[in-house]
Amino acid sequence: MVMDYDSQPSFANDKPETPESRTDNNEAKTSQNQNGQPLKSLDVSDLESKFIQKARKKIRLFDPEGIYQFKGSAIPYYQSFLHLISLLVSLYLIAYYFAVIIFSELEHLDGVGNTSDLTTIDKLFMVTLAALTVFKLKKLISVKITHYDVRYKLALAANGFNRIVINLVKFSIYFLALALFIIGLDHPNETILGAFDRLGNGVIADSLTFFSWIVTTLIFVKAFKHFGKE
Repeated sequence: MVMDYDSQPSFANDKPETPESRTDNNEAKTSQNQNGQPLKSLDVSDLESKFIQKARKKIRLFDPEGIYQFKGSAIPYYQSFLHLISLLVSLYLIAYYFAVIIFSELEHLDGVGNTSDLTTIDKLFMVTLAALTVFKLKKLISVKITHYDVRYKLALAANGFNRIVINLVKFSIYFLALALFIIGLDHPNETILGAFDRLGNGVIADSLTFFSWIVTTLIFVKAFKHFGKE
């Protein structure tokens, strides 16, 4: 057998492998593997299943996040009734809370009439909170969420405003304790009545008031977080 050593192998039909072709081949193999493998079902134990079912049926009055997470679940009519009642109570308490702030700053002067000690910052924060509330309610009303749209929106609104009330109560208690503590440090011999008088006047009072408005705004923002979300 005679071999032709002068002949050279032909590479005319062999194309060099480029990085792009290697990437395409890898993607094709990955796609084939993904399509070829059967999907595995998620194993949920009986205990976990009962926990999820219990969470879905739970009565929520102060949990707007929970209402949003289970927005696909039907809300029973008796829960909607509780949501409606609690919403009306919360709206009344919030209105009463701000009415106390406004009217407590009114002072009657002979020959002048009623004057208000509310600062520009107080008025600015009140207007901001009112505008935020109206804006979020409009978003909640306009968005289409589930088949149980009305009951879901009622539940979310009730839980949001209920959360505002409970957080305002908590903050008021903590704020009062903090304010009295700070005044006690600066004036250790001050009586309790004198400390309360100092809460309405002075640099410390202005600083605490500004801090309270910041926290109040954050309370409203957090409560309205899921309003209007799909």
